[in-house]
This record gives sequence, structure tokens and C-alpha cells, in this order.
Amino acid sequence: MKKNYAVLLWAFLLLMTAPAFAQLNIGKKLQNKINQKIDQQVDKTIDTALEAPAKESTAGAAEGDAGEGAGNAPGGSTATTDEAKKKAWTKYDFVAGDKVLFADNLSGEENGEFPSRWGLNDGNAEVASFGGEPVINLVQTGTEIMPLMKNKNWVPETFTIEFDVYFDSDNPNVAYEVYLIEETNNYNESLHGEFWDPIDIRSNAVRFKTFGSVSAELDAAGTKDQWRHVAIAFNKRSMKVYLDQYRLINIPNLKGTPTGLKIAIDKRIEANSMIKNVLIAEGGKKLYDQVMANGKIVSYGIKFDVNKASIKPESIGTLNSIAKLLQEQPALKFSVEGHTDSDGDDNANMKLSQERADAVKAYLVSQGITAERLASKGWGESKPLDKGATVEAKSNNRRVEFVKL
Repeated sequence: MKKNYAVLLWAFLLLMTAPAFAQLNIGKKLQNKINQKIDQQVDKTIDTALEAPAKESTAGAAEGDAGEGAGNAPGGSTATTDEAKKKAWTKYDFVAGDKVLFADNLSGEENGEFPSRWGLNDGNAEVASFGGEPVINLVQTGTEIMPLMKNKNWVPETFTIEFDVYFDSDNPNVAYEVYLIEETNNYNESLHGEFWDPIDIRSNAVRFKTFGSVSAELDAAGTKDQWRHVAIAFNKRSMKVYLDQYRLINIPNLKGTPTGLKIAIDKRIEANSMIKNVLIAEGGKKLYDQVMANGKIVSYGIKFDVNKASIKPESIGTLNSIAKLLQEQPALKFSVEGHTDSDGDDNANMKLSQERADAVKAYLVSQGITAERLASKGWGESKPLDKGATVEAKSNNRRVEFVKL
């Protein structure tokens, strides 16, 4: 600012000391220069206002349903940012189960209403719009919600859970709690064992009983207004829990049997606390065993941005597992095949599925798999696995298959 004043003073003195016949030209040039500077500053201010992400309220009207390929975490604004995120997730080894049991992208829900596919144990929750996406707003501390399932004790012995949680910089101490039993007041020690306690999820750490750790990387990043991806993998007695790309819990042997799911919120002050994109899947055979038994691998762990072929970072665990299988089995070849659900235009879905299959193939080639071992094909909505109309049926149909050639 001082530099600007000095320049203006110099220009003024120059104008005053110049001969009269030159003062008019100097004055015009000076005025033009000043106008240019003002215009540049105005443009800069407008650009900054347009580019800065506003902190949104969870109130307001819905901004369209999530639709085909709804995302799990906010994607980067540029290709460079996307590639940087994928690189950061290269050690992520979570692989989603191979049959969807419960899914909710809140499609068709109305803002302000309780989410129709959930039950309420305590507190208050509502559907809201945030960042252009529908979310479940956990309104007050102590709120507990659970998926509505037909049967009790519906969790299989091998399963995966994925969802996104929001952390508000105004409330860095918020904790999301995941119980692997439905109702703690019906706790059965011989059945549930250690699962009386919740998995405690903070912005930089995950804990379960005496297990768990703080992520140094997430801790250094600090609490910001942002979404984080939670992934839980349970296999008979072992459990792994991830926060974004970091595995913060790895327990080889737990006593008790998970029988359901409940998500709760613990927050000390009023702040945004939200979840979205919940996906629960039954685990299955190892990848090579799937190929030998079925001639293909059906994957729900490869996720894309909404209506795009941009691969989300949380897909890297599944993709790297496929790449590793191909490296270990040099005679194995795959046709990478994309499938969508029936929502939207048939031709658009066909085009989208082809682009996504091409994107997966390109990623595997970037990991050292020769292109000759891979084909790609998009089938759109033409080959549904599940012909039902439920959210789970649509989720089972949105998939990537690796068909043995």
C-alpha cells in the first residue's frame, strides 16, 4: 500500500512541475493508468469472490438427487488435484465387499424430513442439502440412527461399511460413533462380547476400546470444514478401520459377534455434523478365487464422480488389488466392463459406462499392466445383476466387472 502512495505522489509532482503544454497529456496518461489499476483491482476482487468456496448451511431446498455414480467425497477441481489425491492413497488397501446389503444416497428424499430408510433410537436427524448434495444432518448430540433392515442380527460374518463424515472447524472435538450392534439396551454379553463399545471417529483419529491411533498426517492438517471417508472391514474376528487413506485400527482377534449397525454423534457445541453415501456390503471370496469360481470379479469398490469417469481416491485399494493379482498371474487377462443402474438416459449411461471402463483400464496400465492384457467395454444398464427397484438393487447394478478373457 505504501508503494502505491509513493507512485501516486511521484506522478502528482511530475504533473505539477511539467510545462503547461505537457500537463494535459501527462494528466490524461495518469488518469488512464489509475483507471487501469482500479479495473484490475475490481476484477481481482470479483474473481476472488466467485472462486472462494462458501461455507454452506444445511438448511434450504434440495439441489437434485445424487443419481447414478453418486460420489463419496469431494473431488478436486483440476486433473492435477485428482492425480495428487490418488497418489496420496497408493497405500490404501481397503477392498469393498461383493454384494450390497444396504445403500443410501438419499435419492428422492425431502429436506427437513427424517431419512426414510433409517430408524431413530434417540435425538433428532433430518435430510438436508449441503454442497449441492443430500446429506443426513445429525442435529443434536446423542442422536442415534440405524439402517432399517428386515431381519434382526442381519450383519454377516464378513462385511464392509463405508460412509462419509463431515468435520466442522467450529467444532474440532466432534466424534462420530459406530456401534456394530443395533440397540445397546439389548446387549447380550455372550453374543456381542466387545462390541458394546463404539468405534470412535475423530477428524484425526479412530479408537475402539484400547485400540486405534492418531494419524500424524491428519493431525498436522488440522480440523477444517471437510468430508472424510470412513471404511470398516470385518472378517469373522478381525477388524480394520480406515479414515481417508490411513488405516488406524487393525485388530486380529475380537471377542463377540457384530449383529447390526448404529451411528451416533457426540458434539459439545452446535456445529454441522453430517453423514452421506452409506454403503454396507457382504464380503466374499478372495479375488483369484472369484475368477476361478465365476470367471470374473464383480467390484463395488471402484467409485466415480457424479456422472463422470473420474476415479475417486477411495477406489485405489480395490484397483491396486486387481493390479497385484494381474502381476502375480501373468497369464491372466481381463475385459474391464462398466455397468450403470437404470436411472437416466440409456445412451448416456452406455457412453458413461464405456468411459469408466476406459478409465479403469488406463489406471491399471499406469500401474505397469500391459495394455494387451486388458480390454474395456461399457454395457450401460443393459446387464442388470438385480432386477429389483430398491436402492440396493440399483447399487448392485452400479459396478465394474473384470471378466476373464
